[in-house]
Amino acid sequence: MKKAFVMLSCVLASSVPSLASSQAIAAPDQDKVKAAVEQTQAIKTKIDEARANPRFVRALTNVQVELTLTDQLGAAAPQKKTVSMIASSGSWGKIRSVALVPQVGDAPYAVELNVDARPFVSIEGQIQLELTLSYVPVKGPSDPQDGTRQRPSGINQSQTVVLQSGKSLTVSQAADPLSDRRVTVEVRATVLK
Repeated sequence: MKKAFVMLSCVLASSVPSLASSQAIAAPDQDKVKAAVEQTQAIKTKIDEARANPRFVRALTNVQVELTLTDQLGAAAPQKKTVSMIASSGSWGKIRSVALVPQVGDAPYAVELNVDARPFVSIEGQIQLELTLSYVPVKGPSDPQDGTRQRPSGINQSQTVVLQSGKSLTVSQAADPLSDRRVTVEVRATVLK
């Protein structure tokens, strides 16, 4: 019995250093795991904060968008066209307006004014507006020399602007490359309460 006890003591004594060395190896792994968990928690906290306080929110808010297009040829009186729509913050509003203009001795041609707008309301009350405009105007007056009517160039533009609620902003001014026609686009967006 004494012999068995001595043998058991020897086995236990030889296994204690190996247990200690396995714990020494496992300790750095535990530190790495702890650091990874802390880093993951920090990232999750930042994501939660960003979700709680986004700069532009998709709130259930309507925005009225008014676009005024001023088309002027030379010294003639300017023609104004206004497009107005209401769109929810973060959603698209789209308007398509097309007319066929008859011509004597020729096929009719299309005149169009198309507007797409998507407003985003910020937590500060500003409005970021994504805007696309396509405008094909009616032909100009007849040329006194040969009686022909020149078709003015159309405008196709797409842009993103930041607006103050209720304040107008001139977002573009374009010139016809073939004539002295000028087209100015002014936009106003208003958050509706």
